[in-house]
This record gives sequence, C-alpha cells and structure tokens, in this order.
Amino acid sequence: MTTDTKRAHASALWIALTAAAACTSETVAAPPAPPVNWHSFDARAVDAGTSAPTDKERALAEAYAAALGSASFAQLAPLVDDEAHFSFPGLDEAHGRDPVVHAHDILFGAFDQRHFAATHVWRTASEQTVAWTMTGVQARDWMRVPASQKPVVIEGVTLLWTKDDGSVADVHLYFDVAAVRAQLGAGPKGLTPFVPPVPPAGPPQFVDQTGKEMDNVGTVRTALDALENSEPMYLNSFTDDIEVHTLERADPARGKDEPRAYYRATHKAIAQLDTTLVNGWSMPNFAVVEYTIAGEQIAPLGWIPLQKDAVIRLHVVDVCEIRDGRIARVWRYDNPSEIVAPGP
Repeated sequence: MTTDTKRAHASALWIALTAAAACTSETVAAPPAPPVNWHSFDARAVDAGTSAPTDKERALAEAYAAALGSASFAQLAPLVDDEAHFSFPGLDEAHGRDPVVHAHDILFGAFDQRHFAATHVWRTASEQTVAWTMTGVQARDWMRVPASQKPVVIEGVTLLWTKDDGSVADVHLYFDVAAVRAQLGAGPKGLTPFVPPVPPAGPPQFVDQTGKEMDNVGTVRTALDALENSEPMYLNSFTDDIEVHTLERADPARGKDEPRAYYRATHKAIAQLDTTLVNGWSMPNFAVVEYTIAGEQIAPLGWIPLQKDAVIRLHVVDVCEIRDGRIARVWRYDNPSEIVAPGP
C-alpha cells in the first residue's frame, strides 16, 4: 500500500469521525485534530548521509562478528545498548541488553567452534548492514534438530543501528533456518541442501555512504511497487544480465528469466500481494532495503505448503547493485520458515 493511499485512509477516517460527532448533539464540541504523524507512513530510515560514522562506529562491524564467535557471547553484551531492540523473522522480538544477547544465543548458541567473518559492510552514519558467514559444529539441539555434531556454514546479514559511542541500538538479523536444517539432514522436502563456500580470511569490503549518491533506494522501491501488479514494469527494473543470489541455492540465477519466474510464482501463491518498504539506504552503486511481502496464500510457495492461516507476511532484506538506473545484482536474505514458524 502506498503512502498516499495510507494518508487518504487516515483522512477519510478523520472526516467520518468529525461528521459523526457533529450529528450527535449541537452541544458537543468537535474533537480536536488527530495527532497524525505522516512520517510514520514512510520507511523508517532512508539515511540522507549528512554526517559520517564515528571511529567507534567504524570498528563495530568487525567487533560484532568477533563477539558472535566469543564463548557464551561474552564480548557481545558490552556492544549492546541498555535499551536495544532485536528482531529475527519467526522469533519474538527482544528488548534490553540481556534479552538481545539471549536472542543471539538462541540462534547460534547450539554451535561450538563458532567463527563469524564479516564479508561486506554497507555503512552510513547511523546504520551498518553486515553480511557475514558463520562456521561451526552443532553440539546441542537447535530448532528442533537433535544435536548432530555436524559442521555447518551459515550465510546471513545483520542490520545494526549504531550510536556515536559505538554501541548497538537495534539489531535486525536474517538467515535461512530451513537452509541450515537441510545441512543438518532435517530440511523440508523440496529444498536441496548445499554448503555455502567459506570466505577467504581478511577484512570485509566496505561501502560507505557519501551523501552524493543517486536515489538508488528509489530504483528498488519502483521494482517493489511493480511486484504488486505489473510484470512488465517489474522486469524493466532489472538489467538483462541480472544476477540473483539467494540463501537456498548454491549458484546465483542469471538473466531476466529469474525475475520473471519469481514474479509469476509469487502471484500464483499469494493473492492481494502487498509490498511495504520498511527501511532503505542508498550507497554508491548500491541500495540496501528491508521490506515485507504480505497477502493471502492460495497455493504452495516454493517448499512452503499452503498454511491454515492464509494471511502471511515475509520479511526480506535485499542488497542491490545498481547500474545505469537498473538493478544488476541482488543478494537476498530472508527466512521463509517464519511462515511455518518452527520454534527453537
């Protein structure tokens, strides 16, 4: 649903309430103007790039990756603000330093010999998108999978909202639970297991926001709007040699057959499809967007069978490389298991 539509709904509601109040009695005063915050209908953060991260913030991505590999996450707590927030698709949200650390323990604590490597970082003055790879061994039960002592490789991304003192105020973490379960021999039918490659040792690649880049988020927003109801406009958002990387395939898909198939499969499975941009940041030649896809599930969606609760919502992060005003490459992070909600 677009911002203009949401504003129109709010205005219509206000007119209806005012009319109803006027009809009840001449002695009843009209209610005060509603405290509508129009910015609440927009994406939460499209950073303008007017300042730069502090030195402590610049060190955070690698410190976060190291903390996730520390014993009992001992190095993580000092990085987290007292009032920090945490989210992962399919788990309850967490608030406060200890609950945020505990949420990381739920997701990763079952794996011994944990090693996290930050591979790419897209950085603004107040947010960092950290792509990472974790290696480890499943030593304890995890997501209803008994301890297997099997090695795993997990690829994921974390959105970190930062403060000037280098602390973390908000964490949105994404990886594909079903893909990891498949590595452990407990994946859903229809999902082919594969082990992602382990990245070479070395520092991550950084892309810093300059404040002078094009509106690359706007390019991706156009594609997301078109995903709702216009296949030609959606396909026009991509270059002919578009490359799409996902967490459930060993190799990227190349060419416009991929977005065409994605569009048709999504509409076949989801009626009244709605996309909502939640957060977005433009970088030189890149856009990072966090968004939701929602609607009524009317058919299986990939390996996900038709659910009893037909209304579904999928949270997604896309890191998009932009070339000549079109999307040339996509790294997609999501957790489709949130729809079937297999708890820890």
